Formats: sequence, structure tokens, C-alpha cells
Amino acid sequence: MLKAVVSIVLFLFMASVAAAQAITDPKEIASHLHFWAQDAGNPVYYGEVRNVNPRTMQPMGHYQCLALAFIKYENGVFDYAHKMWAKSRDGSCHYEDVTSRKVGNHGACVKDTNAGFGTAIGTALMTKANIDYMHSTFRTIDTNSRRVGETAACVPPRGVQAGLYSIKIEDGRLKVITTRPLDYEVNIEPQDPEHPPTKPVF
Repeated sequence: MLKAVVSIVLFLFMASVAAAQAITDPKEIASHLHFWAQDAGNPVYYGEVRNVNPRTMQPMGHYQCLALAFIKYENGVFDYAHKMWAKSRDGSCHYEDVTSRKVGNHGACVKDTNAGFGTAIGTALMTKANIDYMHSTFRTIDTNSRRVGETAACVPPRGVQAGLYSIKIEDGRLKVITTRPLDYEVNIEPQDPEHPPTKPVF
């Protein structure tokens, strides 16, 4: 009986360790994501951007709320669109009310019906009806050159990019750390942007 209990405990422990292991291979990461170029819907990932300690490269406190949409994946390069905005007065990220405040970092070459450049208020809804995903030049996470951000096709001659420190799926989150340094973290479960989360996603 004791042997059986020990075996079960050991099995559960090994299963939890395996579940906690990070996925770092770009192709495997892509297999867990939904892309607008392949999906009939508007899958969007919600989370937050965090500051990173430049000495240890460990994520620290909150920087901005985040909505992120992956457009496509080819040969180690993820194309993505993202928008960021400040927390509400109650200290939370409100994903269901993002059209009444300033939105930033949606990408200079993304054809957005209400981009909100400068001090303008712009919509943060990440939908195909709002964003021309077929004709825009999106930011990239290039796992080959280890660069993240605007490409040369958008901002000649070399683009405006930071280095890629790491990308992984771990603990139910996609985590991308750049050498700027910033940590982009989203819940790995995509949402319909027409019905965004009404509670903090993590």
C-alpha cells in the first residue's frame, strides 16, 4: 500500500514538474498561438507590460496594460499588433473599457481606423474591422536576429527595434522580454476583443 501511495505521489510530482517546464522553441510556441492570418475570428491576448531590472533581467512592477494580436508566423518570425494603456484609477487593467483613454504603441505602420496618434484618444479594440491586417506592416519578434519591434520596412533604413532577451510559454502565460528592457506577458488563452475580460487576467 505504501509503495502504491509513494508511486502516485511521485507520478503527480513529475507531472507537475513537466507542466511547469517552459516552452522556448519558437515553432512549438507558435503551435500554441492563434493567428489572424489563419483564424476566422479576432483572437486577442490580454495581459500587461512590466518593467525589467536591467542588471538581472528579472520582471518587476507594472508598466502598462496590454492587448496583443498575433498576425502570422513564418520561419521564426512572429508578426504582431499590440496596444498599451494606463491602469484605471482603481489600480486595475480594465480591458472592457479601453476606448476612453489614450492608447499607445500600436505601431507606426499599422492601418488603424482610430489610431489615436499624439495626444488623441484612440480605440484599443483589436479587431479585424478596426485594423487592416492584410495591408499593414506589423512589428515583429524575430527569433533569428533576436530583434523585437518596428522593422526596416516600416521605419527605414534599419527599423526601430530592441533586442530579444527571451520568449517562452510558462505557467499559462506567453512571456517576451526585450533588452529595452520590458516584459510583455499575456494569458495564453485568447479572447474575443468584442467581449474582452471583465476581470484582471492574472
